[in-house]
Amino acid sequence: MSDSAIISNRRIFGATMMVTGCCIGAGMIGLPVVSALTGFMPSVLAMVFCYLFTTLTGLLLVEATLWFDGNVNLPSIVEYSLGRIGKIITIILFSFLFYCLFVAFLDGGGAIFAQILTSILRQPVTHDMGILTCLIYVVVVAYAGTRATDYSNRIMFVGLVVSYFMLVVVGMPHVRAENLQYTNWSAIFGVVPILLLSFGYQNLVPTLVYYLHKDAKALRIAIVVGNFIPFLVYFLWNTIILGLLPIHHVGAADDAQMVAGLLAAAAIPSISVIFFIKSFSLFAILTSFLPSAVSFVDFLKDGLSNLLHQRVSNDVPIFFLVFLPPTICALVYPQLFLQALGFAGGFIDVLLFGILPALVVLVGRRRMTANRRYQVIGGAVTPSIILMISVILLYLKISEFI
Repeated sequence: MSDSAIISNRRIFGATMMVTGCCIGAGMIGLPVVSALTGFMPSVLAMVFCYLFTTLTGLLLVEATLWFDGNVNLPSIVEYSLGRIGKIITIILFSFLFYCLFVAFLDGGGAIFAQILTSILRQPVTHDMGILTCLIYVVVVAYAGTRATDYSNRIMFVGLVVSYFMLVVVGMPHVRAENLQYTNWSAIFGVVPILLLSFGYQNLVPTLVYYLHKDAKALRIAIVVGNFIPFLVYFLWNTIILGLLPIHHVGAADDAQMVAGLLAAAAIPSISVIFFIKSFSLFAILTSFLPSAVSFVDFLKDGLSNLLHQRVSNDVPIFFLVFLPPTICALVYPQLFLQALGFAGGFIDVLLFGILPALVVLVGRRRMTANRRYQVIGGAVTPSIILMISVILLYLKISEFI
């Protein structure tokens, strides 16, 4: 095998792992709670649907990114097809997505930090104090720079992997097939927003196109396989958690709970299972929170520099813009973990990574007369179906507030 082929395979593997790493995170913590409301089989069907949906939208973004010879980002891609208004809408949606995720991270991380501090100090620590502790940790690491964030995230990712596999080992013997029999098909759409976030990697597509030297075949492999690995991880995770829940607790989950609280309320006898779920939950939140925090800081710094027509050199005001609004929201309105994830996935994610990619491709194909390196299978049918499904999902989410 030639050196170029080895390098190519390494890059494909690296890109695949980037997609997988981008997907696996805090959304997993809320997944079993909403899955418990609809049951095992409906949640698996929702999982298959969301895998296919997010894979196709990612491939649509690959097609659009390959229209350009240079390196571009998502707002620029949208601007090409939908104009400056489309670019502004994309930037606003990105900002709202980050804020919703940060509210969820702070609320969920605060609950876990409060439990840890309570155990260490041997006296009750409030949820608010847990939120502030989580905030201080993330701000200090993020302010220290990309290298500090990278090293911290590596440690957290090792903890994530170890706690997940230990959970599988200690939890699988306690799974009962009869606990997986519950079904409530009417609640299936409640799982979709969390799953859309859990399969979310589309913002990474322009980076992947550059990393894989605009190789359409390599990009398809990285996205299809890289998104399928989380599917397997979520399937096993969902099977174990729902298989541990007694049948009278499945379908009676509280949407303010996280998975550890759900199992604790069901009086699961295995202390090891609860420990590893709490460990996994902490690592999942932090491995999602830290990179997102650094990304959002860079995102706002770049946006403000363009707006002010000068480089923003002081990071302190940027950090206030990034962390102050979600912190206030998490402190004033507690137990927003699932609600924040659900709003981000069911509303913002559908707009940003469902409707926009479909519209960009439908409009952009008419403008492109040459330089078509790749086109998603199905012609105009595929983006049209994605657009129709996105509108339906958006309607279902909006109807919750009516």
